[in-house]
Amino acid sequence: MIQFLRFDKSKEFDVEYKVLDTKEAVKFFLKRGLFFLLIIYSTLFLAVAIPFVKTPCLYIYFIGGMTTVFYFIRLLNHIIKYIKYKGGHIRLCNSFIEVKSTDNTVKIPADDITYLEINVLGNLLIRDKYAVTIFPRVLLKDDERVLIPGFFQDMSPKRTYSFKKIWEFVDAVVVALVLAVHIIQYVIQAYNIPSGSMKETLQEGDHLFVEKITYGPIIPKMIGMDKPIRIKFFAIRDLKRGDIIIFTPPVERDKDKDYIKRCIALPGDEFHVKDDAVYINGIKQDEPYTLGKPTNYFHCEPNEFTNIEGIVPPGKVVVLGDNRTDSSDGRCFGYLDITAIKGKAFILYWNSSTILKGKLNRLGLIK
Repeated sequence: MIQFLRFDKSKEFDVEYKVLDTKEAVKFFLKRGLFFLLIIYSTLFLAVAIPFVKTPCLYIYFIGGMTTVFYFIRLLNHIIKYIKYKGGHIRLCNSFIEVKSTDNTVKIPADDITYLEINVLGNLLIRDKYAVTIFPRVLLKDDERVLIPGFFQDMSPKRTYSFKKIWEFVDAVVVALVLAVHIIQYVIQAYNIPSGSMKETLQEGDHLFVEKITYGPIIPKMIGMDKPIRIKFFAIRDLKRGDIIIFTPPVERDKDKDYIKRCIALPGDEFHVKDDAVYINGIKQDEPYTLGKPTNYFHCEPNEFTNIEGIVPPGKVVVLGDNRTDSSDGRCFGYLDITAIKGKAFILYWNSSTILKGKLNRLGLIK
C-alpha cells in the first residue's frame, strides 16, 4: 500500500529495529515463495475451473499474469534488499533517522527530511533535500513493521484509509472466489436438470448437489497437463453399477455440457441389450427405476448408434438414462471413459413445480 508520511519532531521517540536474522529470513522467504507459487497455481486453476467459463479465460490469465509479474518483482526486490541490508537496522528518533546497511550507515537529520514514503514494494523511502534513502521496511518483524507509520504524521489519512479498505475488499473477494471454485471443483457442486432423460428418478427442473469426493477429486486440465488427473488416494470407493453420475459426454457438439446418467456396466462386464432389457454377464437386470420402459436402440439415429455390445473395455463404462425411450446415452455415443466422470449425484434439494404442489417426498438422497 502506498502511504506518504511527514516527519513530526514534536513526538518523543527513539527506537531501533533490526533486519531479520538468517533464521527469520529463511522463514520469510519460504512463505513468500510459497505464496508466489500459490498465485501461479490459482491463476491457472481459476482460468479453467470457474463453473461459468467453459473455455480457458484469457482475462484470468491476463490479471493473474500481471499479478504474478508484480509479485515476482516484489520478491526479487526483497532478496536484493536483504543481501544489501543483512545485519542492518533503522533507528528512528525525533531528531534524526539512521539507516545501516551491510557496508554503510546513513544518518539523516530531521530538519533535512521533506517527507517519507512507503511504496508498493514494501520499502520505506526517506526523502531529504539532497537524496533518497531506502530501507526495506518489509524485512522487519511483523510487529515492528506496522509500528513505523505511527511515529509520523500521515499526509493523507483519507487516502490511506481508502486504499486500506479497497485492499481488504479485493483480498476478501479473491480469497472467497478461490475457495469457492476449489469447493466446486473438488467437493460439491449444484446442478439443475434441463431434460427428462432420467425420469422418473430425476425430472425437469430438479436442483441437486453432486459430490466429488466418492471417486476422488479431479485436478482440471491446466497448462502443461495432457488431461485432467483424478486423485484416487482421496477416493472413498470405486464406481459401482447403479451410481448416478455427472460426466462430460464423448460427443463433440456437447463438449461444453455435462450429462447425468446411471452407470449400468463396469470395465470387464459383458453387456447386452436384448428382449427390451439389459443383460450383464448373462443375467437380466432388474431395473425398477425405468418404470418398465423397454431398453432398445430404436430411439438412436442410425448415424449415431454405437455398438456397445460385448465386453466393456478397461477404463470404460456403459451409462444409460432411466428414461430408456428418450435418452441420449451410451447406446448413442458409445462407451464412457471413466476419467470423464466428475462426480456422483448426492441430494435433490429443490424443484419449484413439485414443491409448490406440496410434494416433498422426492427431496433427499438420490438413489
